Amino acid sequence: MELKNITFPNEDLGFIENPYPTLKNFREDTPIFYDERSELIYLTKYEDVKSIQSSKKYSSAKPEGLEGDREWDSRKKAYDYFGRTEEFSLLNLEGSAHNELRGLVAKAFSIRQVELLRPFIEKKSEEILTPLIGSSFDLLHDYAQPFSIAIMGELLGVPESRYDDFLRWSNDIVRMYDLQVTEENAEIAENSSKEFYYYINELIDQRIENPEEDMITRLAHVSENDQKLSKDQIMCTVILLLNAGHEATVNTIGNGITALISNGIETKALNEKFDVKNIIEELLRWDSPLQFFQRWSLEDTEIRGYRIPQNAKVAILLGSANRDDEVFENAEKINFNRENFNHTSFGGGMHFCLGAHLARLELEASFNNLFEYSWNLESKPERTGAFGIRGFKEVLVSS
Repeated sequence: MELKNITFPNEDLGFIENPYPTLKNFREDTPIFYDERSELIYLTKYEDVKSIQSSKKYSSAKPEGLEGDREWDSRKKAYDYFGRTEEFSLLNLEGSAHNELRGLVAKAFSIRQVELLRPFIEKKSEEILTPLIGSSFDLLHDYAQPFSIAIMGELLGVPESRYDDFLRWSNDIVRMYDLQVTEENAEIAENSSKEFYYYINELIDQRIENPEEDMITRLAHVSENDQKLSKDQIMCTVILLLNAGHEATVNTIGNGITALISNGIETKALNEKFDVKNIIEELLRWDSPLQFFQRWSLEDTEIRGYRIPQNAKVAILLGSANRDDEVFENAEKINFNRENFNHTSFGGGMHFCLGAHLARLELEASFNNLFEYSWNLESKPERTGAFGIRGFKEVLVSS
């Protein structure tokens, strides 16, 4: 069968505001289709998304010698420093290159190391939130962003005087990860990539000479079978942790509290009625902070009777998969008593999010503190305008 050619509406502001009715229609009518404009095959069903995430027939790294994906290639070529932050990213590696790098990074970024941050994370959440209580404030800019960037700073060993720079770098660089990127956003991302590149390289040199108790020191000194991480590998790992850990946490807090209020769910003492871990997983499922990921087919395959040719570029729609009624009963409804919380928001297979444990720890501390109060929206939050990384420009709240 031949795939239908459908223009994916990622530039439609109405779709950005609430993509889920349209995604539901896709799942029911055309669960797999081709968009000639983006040269992408879109997959909307949970079963297909999970299959691609774990399949060795698909790769997150573009097959060697392939001329496709002109837009992404041109971004990395035209914007040199952004390209350097991507060269050794775990998200873009496969096979032995991925396994060797991830093995070394996992030794330096173990669950035990993350758990050691728990007291700091819980204290920092309360420290930032408490002064805001009783007033109207922006949940993102006044709480979630400074909280998350402080955790990343503590993890990496970045001095507090550079937290604002790290926040700006993260916010700027992620502009490159949407389906369509304006030249203005690309220039902003490139400039911040350059600043980030030189700062991290300087910090790595300092930690090689004078080790401290932080993540960059561990990355600089970790070894296995006489293998060590190069400076470029460390730099790419740090930007991946910063972007994935910070952006996902901030947007889940904003999306989550907005979802609860908008659906008439009382926030005060919610964690006494339901397990906070279930609350977090359901909010991640209901409105995923990352909406899509891309893969390349390494050979001719077939999905739902449609031929997927070798070297085709495939977009797996995580947010759509998380609303699949065939997997999640009454998927459009928030339900903290679900039997199944196995969402796709943290990826899957060999590319399962390395920072998932840290993100969950940050979210647990945040929601436990936020659930001490009843929250109201002061105005309707406005989406950022991006589809891929789903969040708001601001979320004005009061308790």
